[in-house]
Amino acid sequence: MYYSPYPYVLYANHYPQWVTANHSSPSQIPRQLAMPTNPTNISPFPPVNTHKFKTSAKDIQNIMQQAHLLVDKISVSEQFAHDLINAAQTSNKTEVDRLISSTGITITFDTKYTPDSIRINLTKNGCCGLTIILNW
Repeated sequence: MYYSPYPYVLYANHYPQWVTANHSSPSQIPRQLAMPTNPTNISPFPPVNTHKFKTSAKDIQNIMQQAHLLVDKISVSEQFAHDLINAAQTSNKTEVDRLISSTGITITFDTKYTPDSIRINLTKNGCCGLTIILNW
């Protein structure tokens, strides 16, 4: 912003040079800054295809059903929850994976855990996934 000590009197030298260069007509927007008006302008993005997106949405519904099996087992069974926490805290990955598989999950999963939480990534066909984070 240019400071003018006289707010109601404007002088040409108070404006940047590009404004006063063509003062007889409105200034033109530089071509590289103007919005494209050519409808044949090629977009840098691929054309919209909803097939894969809809397939991912259907697959995520299946993943959510699988996640419900796991979460339901943890919330209902005190013994299962205890065994899962114990195996995770002692870093017994084979036991953690066995316990999770015993819930009826048929899709691939990956587990990571810390002394106070577990993160279970459920994925299907590399198209989509769901991450469950449970703290204890």
